[in-house]
Amino acid sequence: MKFVILVALFAAAAADSYKPAEYAPKYEVPKYEVPKYEVPKYEVPKYETPKYEEPKYEEPKYEEPKYEAPKYEAPKYVTPKYEAPKYESPKYESPKYESPKYESPKYESPKYESPKYEEVTYTPQPYSFGYDVKDKESYTDFDHSEKADGQVTTGSYRVALPDGRTQIVTYKADSYGYTADVKYEGEAQYPEYKETQYKAPAYTAPAYKEPEYKATTYAAPAYPAPAYKAPEYKAPAYKAPEYKAPEYKAPEYKAPAYKAPEYKAPEYKAPEYKAPAYKAPEYKAPAAYPKY
Repeated sequence: MKFVILVALFAAAAADSYKPAEYAPKYEVPKYEVPKYEVPKYEVPKYETPKYEEPKYEEPKYEEPKYEAPKYEAPKYVTPKYEAPKYESPKYESPKYESPKYESPKYESPKYESPKYEEVTYTPQPYSFGYDVKDKESYTDFDHSEKADGQVTTGSYRVALPDGRTQIVTYKADSYGYTADVKYEGEAQYPEYKETQYKAPAYTAPAYKEPEYKATTYAAPAYPAPAYKAPEYKAPAYKAPEYKAPEYKAPEYKAPAYKAPEYKAPEYKAPEYKAPAYKAPEYKAPAAYPKY
């Protein structure tokens, strides 16, 4: 810049020393003024931190619900209509009585059949026995003993005879037959015989007389007609039920608690602005004008 100023001063001095001819027109060197360059003023932009407004939180309005107790209407009770039952007296029919028919029983004489006897055979078995009897009142005095092995039978018996003697018989029976040995003890006595005054009873066949059956006389029973008394029906007493209106309790609603949200203000960092570097422009002085 200083160089420009010096050039301008030299140019001014040269102009003063030049004296043109009188006849020549006066030439005036145009004055050249170096343009004044003003460095632009740089103003750092003003940064305004944005204003943070915390959002307004409005707590919601809670309206408690309106509760209307239900209307209770007691039921209408209609007393039932009672109709007494119709009673019809039963119809009584006198029973018909029929006299029983009597039939005389038929009598048949009993038929007698003689019994049939069949001989029973037994397989021989070994055995032995013995007994004796003595009874003074009936003049009974005897004994008997016997034994067998299935093939041969032996035994003996003793009997008091009416003549005062005692008969003793020893016997044996086998496949060859029956053999007996008879002995007598004592001496026979014969008392005088007296005929017994005994007359055989005359037996007459029983005469069966047919029984006489007399027909039974049946008298028809008298059936008195039963007397029916119509039953008395008493109309039942109906008591209207008592209905108690229910008690409704209004529910309790608890208003909800709302907590306002917490908003954290954001942090803003101011931007850094760097001033731009301006370089002054260079102006070159114009070449000197020719001298006349």
